[in-house]
Amino acid sequence: MERRLAAILSADVVGYSRLIRNNEAGTLATVKTHRERLFEPIVAARNGRIVKVMGDGLLIEFASAVEAVRCAVDMQHYVGIGNADVRQDERVRYRIGLNVGDIVVDQGDIHGDGVNVAARIESLADPDGIYMSANVFEQVKTKLDLTIQDLGTHEVKNISEPVHVFSLALDDKAATIVSPITPVAKKSGKSVPVIAASVAAALVVGTAAWWQPWSSALSPDAEEQAAPVSGKPSIAVMAFDNLNNDPSQNYLSDGLSENILTALSRFSDFFVVARNSTFSYKDNPADIQQVAQELGVRYIVEGGVQIAGDRLRVTSQLIDATTGQNIWADSYDRDRQDIFSVQDEITRTVASLLSTNIDLAEYSRLKHRPTESLGAYELRKRAQEEWFTFTKDGNIRAEELSAKAIALDPSYAGAYVENAWAHINGYRWGWTNTLTRDASLVRAFEMARKAIELDPFNFKGHWVLANATTQSGNLERAAALYDKAISLNPNSASVLADSIDPLVYGGNAPEAVERMKLAIRLNPHHQDWYLWNLGWAQYFAEDYEAAKASIEQMNEIPDGLKRTYAPVLHRLGLVSEAQMVIDEFLIANPDFTIQEAKSAPFESEAYLTRWLDDLQRLGVPDAGE
Repeated sequence: MERRLAAILSADVVGYSRLIRNNEAGTLATVKTHRERLFEPIVAARNGRIVKVMGDGLLIEFASAVEAVRCAVDMQHYVGIGNADVRQDERVRYRIGLNVGDIVVDQGDIHGDGVNVAARIESLADPDGIYMSANVFEQVKTKLDLTIQDLGTHEVKNISEPVHVFSLALDDKAATIVSPITPVAKKSGKSVPVIAASVAAALVVGTAAWWQPWSSALSPDAEEQAAPVSGKPSIAVMAFDNLNNDPSQNYLSDGLSENILTALSRFSDFFVVARNSTFSYKDNPADIQQVAQELGVRYIVEGGVQIAGDRLRVTSQLIDATTGQNIWADSYDRDRQDIFSVQDEITRTVASLLSTNIDLAEYSRLKHRPTESLGAYELRKRAQEEWFTFTKDGNIRAEELSAKAIALDPSYAGAYVENAWAHINGYRWGWTNTLTRDASLVRAFEMARKAIELDPFNFKGHWVLANATTQSGNLERAAALYDKAISLNPNSASVLADSIDPLVYGGNAPEAVERMKLAIRLNPHHQDWYLWNLGWAQYFAEDYEAAKASIEQMNEIPDGLKRTYAPVLHRLGLVSEAQMVIDEFLIANPDFTIQEAKSAPFESEAYLTRWLDDLQRLGVPDAGE
């Protein structure tokens, strides 16, 4: 037997006997789901060990009191989200007690006063509460910024000395230390971890969807039955093949697969199956559709890595496992000299391309479904597609569709993100039928902040807030928000591309051009708005030939861009073409004036003056003319 000091977490279901009496099967299923999809991955992430499960409770050991407290906060946070739409009398809730003390380890089990005190403190805790001993409080009070209340000393059963107890409040401070977690699915009777980019986002989509994450909420048809998928796109990154057949090179193929998996996990719109699951198929070829069914995913990523002389060659492809269709494939040939930098470059590029192509595949899949039958996720994706048309009608439809998604699921952060984008466009271009332009910007801020409140780890919430902040003219704050979005997902080329706005408005167009070029390298199959941004930055960088070339690569030049395209043509001496473009713009936007152009959030007087001068030469009227 081993004796050591440890932090102990004791958790117990509140009112377990009553819950079992009222709904035995449902209660047992929920407790099991909590354990497998919440507690096991949370404990693993906090470097803890589940010592034993006791029907209605758990005993968990940690080497660190700080990790034990963080684990307790995560557990109560995510259980609370899962309970949000469950009737009060049917909720499975927990009390948690924490202690640091001496324990005795015997064949994996633990005993001693350290364990007993944790169990007694747990029995004192309120439902949904976290209580701790003085030993725990002393360990964490200077390390974690939490609200902790002193409850004094308590006499407890079978403990000779009174126990000094503290309670931890699950308030805004506690919410700041909550981390994304890795829920767990089942495969062939074994636990298999499944990474969600942000479980908060997954949970709030709806309790029913979360309890059965691989079941389809849509009407079943042949395609849907091919793999039991969730509402959001679910992805498995298989172990890449080592095409050299040299086991010593496995670190390259394995490392690249893991890096791509991790990069995709940052996209909060996706469910990405964890390494332990996908790597179980390594060296054991299996039918793609069978793999998809076993893992519960729609999309499969696979590829291969080969070293040939001084070159590193990588192939990758994305497959829709429900149909067997190859959606995208590409290959990369790089100098092997700096192999890990090359690996990082390929990882970022593949992750960005995959996210774009998965989005396109989702658009195609959802396009022909009748709007009336759509769930919140599909309404949100339709809204995104509509405002990407960059037209007034499309933006108004995006506003309506995202509002329907919010009404259907008020806890869905993604729906608020799309609604915020629609209102930003309403402010910038006047593309709204319901609000004034200033009111649209106010609403955009409200929607963006609500998205972040619901899902603090969703990079898209910080992204849309950054854009709204740019429109308000606070460029320094906007740049910081873009940095936050990029830190949450450095693999999103689109965030990088959109983040050039503060640079241009602030007078640093050359840097904006370089940033846009990097975004395009990361996502060479980008949407047209990348070229819009690039051409806009090149105009202010006075590279008019390049600006013209970028804009004319677009499939269609939207009206909003014509007020930049016309000045580009004018600067190149193409006066008649410039006049025709600005006339088209003014026909579509008859209320546009020099006064309105002045409201753009430029800090650079030189950039603003150049643009206004060009617009005036082209005949854009002053206000009131």
